[in-house]
Amino acid sequence: MIETKKPAIVIFGLNLSDGLRTFVQAGHDLGVEVVLIHEPFSGDPTSAGGLAELYRRRQAMVDAAVEVASLDVIRALATVQTLAERYEIRGVYAGGERYVEVTAGVAAVYDLPGPGLRAASISRNKLMQRVLCERGGLPVPAFAMINSAEQARKFMAGRGPVVAKPCTRWGSAGVRRLDSAADLDRYLADHATEQHGFTLLLEEYLPGIEVSVECLVLDGTAMVTSITHKGKGAEPYFVETLQVVPAELAQHRRAACQELAWRVIELTGMKTGILHLEAIEESETSRVYPVEWAVREPGHAIMDLVDWRFNGRATPYLVGMHLGRTAPQPPVENSERIAVTAFIELPPGVIVAVRQDRDPETIPGVVEFDFFAAEGDLITVARDNWSTSGGYSVFADDLADLRRILDDLDEAFAVLIRGEGGGQEWIRVSRQVRAEVLDERSRTVERT
Repeated sequence: MIETKKPAIVIFGLNLSDGLRTFVQAGHDLGVEVVLIHEPFSGDPTSAGGLAELYRRRQAMVDAAVEVASLDVIRALATVQTLAERYEIRGVYAGGERYVEVTAGVAAVYDLPGPGLRAASISRNKLMQRVLCERGGLPVPAFAMINSAEQARKFMAGRGPVVAKPCTRWGSAGVRRLDSAADLDRYLADHATEQHGFTLLLEEYLPGIEVSVECLVLDGTAMVTSITHKGKGAEPYFVETLQVVPAELAQHRRAACQELAWRVIELTGMKTGILHLEAIEESETSRVYPVEWAVREPGHAIMDLVDWRFNGRATPYLVGMHLGRTAPQPPVENSERIAVTAFIELPPGVIVAVRQDRDPETIPGVVEFDFFAAEGDLITVARDNWSTSGGYSVFADDLADLRRILDDLDEAFAVLIRGEGGGQEWIRVSRQVRAEVLDERSRTVERT
């Protein structure tokens, strides 16, 4: 008796976004199982406990999971060949930045929908993006690929601040604003091992409003476009601590951001998938510059936020694209809904107490709440996405509903910090959302 193979979509690499649950459900609704091929968990020792548990929870959401020691295209293809004995592989999907080219390679071999090898390769290299934009007539800041400290000093001479970026890393890791030669020397000393050979991109610093543009692209055409407001932690670091859908932009600014995304799709020859384009509207000229982009699901739960804005229909449309099956009409935005993901960035100091009077996840509208710090922990300025103290998402029907949810959250949870000067204050984890979305500037609960 011949056993019928089960149809499946394969995810390469594990994304910690809560949207995986919605992705799996969409796959089931479209008649396929979701199979995960992933590497063992590895994380910063200071937060590994909480993140490891989150990693395990995500693995439990899929229908089957296969762990491989290292996920490159050769191991990916070998694992898919083994899976093909039991599954009919209908689609593949990149679960994280490191797996974009691996997934594109598998898609090419199996003739499955995907962004294409060219678009995938360009999305993984910031220097390639800068050169492509320059050649394609898009605005770019002055930039240079640096191979030595002397080249870096020469580029910085006579300029204002510059931004240092490793060419192939993600999550804001290693991205710094440098204001002087002394800053450069400290940066190079801190990253001596990582920057072996000085594979470093330096570019002119652009002050301005940052957004990201998310496009669901089908056969080279953006079928769904959403714009996300991006809040950051303190410079000289560029840690993204807040994501809000929709971004509040004037219509001409929204149009400029959309046009930039569509131009990137054209320049890269992107075929099918997600374009996640980070852009900045420069303060003095109001020109919109591409910062960088990726052809995979954005981090920070942005896809979850987009899905809420589109009445839960964006993710099913996304899964359908990767299976070669889409709805007759793309989803339409709900003009009132607001969705937020906030990373918890506490002020520097020591955690004296953590008050939790109620599980935040029992609050209607709070989708997921994680706090990885504890009493006695020393808090420093976040240097990348993995050095914040936790995070949460909020889905609200409108601004009034968002305020109600944040009020409930602050009643349920707060952190007492003893600052560097010895004073203590209770910190509301909603403080950045209130400041940037509700325009409420109060940052503390009370002083003690």
